[in-house]
Amino acid sequence: MYNAAVRIEAVPKLTYEQFRQLPDDGKRYELIRGEVHLTPSPTTKHQFIVLNLAKSLVSYLNDNPCGEVAIAPLDVQLSSDTAVQPDLIFVSNAKAGIILEEYIAGPPDLVVEVLSPATAKHDRATKIALYAEAAVPEVWLIDAQAETVEILKLEGRKYLVDAILAPGQSLSSTQFPGWNLALKDLFDFRGRF
Repeated sequence: MYNAAVRIEAVPKLTYEQFRQLPDDGKRYELIRGEVHLTPSPTTKHQFIVLNLAKSLVSYLNDNPCGEVAIAPLDVQLSSDTAVQPDLIFVSNAKAGIILEEYIAGPPDLVVEVLSPATAKHDRATKIALYAEAAVPEVWLIDAQAETVEILKLEGRKYLVDAILAPGQSLSSTQFPGWNLALKDLFDFRGRF
């Protein structure tokens, strides 16, 4: 017997091309497996971390032009129905063809996510799985509260923790030979927090 009282709203799944056609309302969105997700605005502390890291990497890349760094908001299309906005993106010269005028069309060499209480679960569970599926070789998870950095490297189809850095240590990567950034400089909030 058919029950007409039970009605379920059918929400169509979007492709990335359809997602790009949505009107800009000033908010940040990601497309995950065809579903649109609202991303909360970052905090001031979050933005200081992203800027400190970006400044250091851009300085390194000026002397060692091995690729390009970009920061959010910028879409990274991982598949036909998934596009996310990592906080920082590195694309090596070998993969420079994925850098398009309006978005990154494919998995970058490195993505960085700055964790916050509002996004940590989503970043650690949902986005890490998406990055592994797309074969992003390296992910950094920066915890603004604990002032730590986890370096994850892709092994097969999953990430293994390569290092967990704590205060007093420095961040480095094989992606950037000779580069390092002391965590005290990464978490330099200009004495505000």
